[in-house]
Amino acid sequence: MIPRRCWLFLSVLLAVLMVGAPLSVGRGEPIYAGTSPHLGYGIMVAFPPGHLGLVTDMGFDWYKYFLYWYKIQPTETGGYDWTWLDWRLQETADSGLNLILRVEGPPSWARAWDHYWAPVRHDKMTAWREFFRATAEYIAAWQESHGTSFRVALEVWNEPNLSFQWGDQPVDPAWYTEMVRYAYEGAKAGDPNIIVVAGGLAPTGGTSDGMAMDDVKYLEAMYDAGLAGHFDVISTHNYGFGGPPEDKDWGYGILNFRRAEDIYQVMVAHGDGDKPVWATEFGWLLDSDERGVECDPEWEAWGFAWQQVSAQQQADYLVRAFQYADANWDWMGVMVVSNLDFNTTGWYATCDPLNWFSILETDGSPRPAYTALQGMTKRYRSWEAWGMDVRPPSLAWMMPLTDTRRVTRAVSVLNTGMHPFTWTVTTSTQGLPFSVSPLSGTADGSFQVVMDARGLTTGTYTGRITVTASATEVQESPFVVPLTLHVVPRVYNVSLPIVVKGLSGP
Repeated sequence: MIPRRCWLFLSVLLAVLMVGAPLSVGRGEPIYAGTSPHLGYGIMVAFPPGHLGLVTDMGFDWYKYFLYWYKIQPTETGGYDWTWLDWRLQETADSGLNLILRVEGPPSWARAWDHYWAPVRHDKMTAWREFFRATAEYIAAWQESHGTSFRVALEVWNEPNLSFQWGDQPVDPAWYTEMVRYAYEGAKAGDPNIIVVAGGLAPTGGTSDGMAMDDVKYLEAMYDAGLAGHFDVISTHNYGFGGPPEDKDWGYGILNFRRAEDIYQVMVAHGDGDKPVWATEFGWLLDSDERGVECDPEWEAWGFAWQQVSAQQQADYLVRAFQYADANWDWMGVMVVSNLDFNTTGWYATCDPLNWFSILETDGSPRPAYTALQGMTKRYRSWEAWGMDVRPPSLAWMMPLTDTRRVTRAVSVLNTGMHPFTWTVTTSTQGLPFSVSPLSGTADGSFQVVMDARGLTTGTYTGRITVTASATEVQESPFVVPLTLHVVPRVYNVSLPIVVKGLSGP
């Protein structure tokens, strides 16, 4: 049977598909639309030595673990023992991942009272600051000596708006802010490029006895206590609490994934809208009944029973959470799924919720959520401290001599690093009539280029736009965008044949 051949004709504009459209965006890249990639793909890990390969197999680029002060400095005068940290750094370097370390566990000599979660004593804050300085300095020196460049973030404490994290004492935002300020000062003295994360706030409406405080109000109180200028990132633990990630009304408008939006609005109100939020814990609780385990009585007592979802919902909601944040929250950075493997360690009671937030089964095999996250489309970003990109990197037009339109094109200045910056624009032309507005802005902003070919004779006209970042650390600055205009007598329409092969018929 001989395949049919169909001949189709369509009109094609010679040289460009649309008169006045750019000829190319340069570098073979697709035309840029929307904000630059901004998410980090992270997960909390219980056992890094055996399981970081599972993180890289998912296509994730961050993991979260823990740094215990009492392990590094058990005595006040005995110096630091970096053995434990060495293991974590080597594992991270071998995996190719970036690392969040949640810093907690003051040694007994620095605790305000005899409890693991007791805060640092006020008179030991200088030791706390020195510990952060020494830690940041040690990490930077270790990376230099080992030729590695993965990013490290230090997260100060955990869920400080809940009494559990205060040794079952009332919460104190001013005290916690003091800890953050000393930690930030120390870390930046040790390595200015290390990332300091404050918050780890748990969504809650609070209680009247002071044992839990509304996370939004807690952040406001932290600003009142002098938080500004003492953090790189604010973190939240915006678990889904059983609801879909897109539902802002779930859980009385508080206990839902989108609670992160309320945290960010506090930052905006205090002039920190250019700093990111990280979701350093989030997830959905798997219904234990699906695995033949009865946990409802315990979960009812603990307040977890209403949060249960099916294995398929857990998988679906986690993927949709990343997708929602990518599409709607350009201020969101690293998102850390809770968790990978707590279910595999045997350290926790059968009905401990940590086991049921896990995306691995007890035997280490993947739950549906692991497979779904592994297959999820990801838009990776750079985690360098400073970086800038300009899209499109070049502009070119072809216009017929008779065209009387003005053509407008948007150019985006993207922040591909961690730190915010502003930019300015200057122009140079060899007869190309164009204008630019505005002439300055902030990273992830844009400017408009208006090209006016009216009155020009046939020929080629050129110009350039130079984008300069305010921060000298931005290595891509200045960035030159070349402009080219071809004015031609006319643009011809031609008909080209298209042969469609493989169609069969009688």
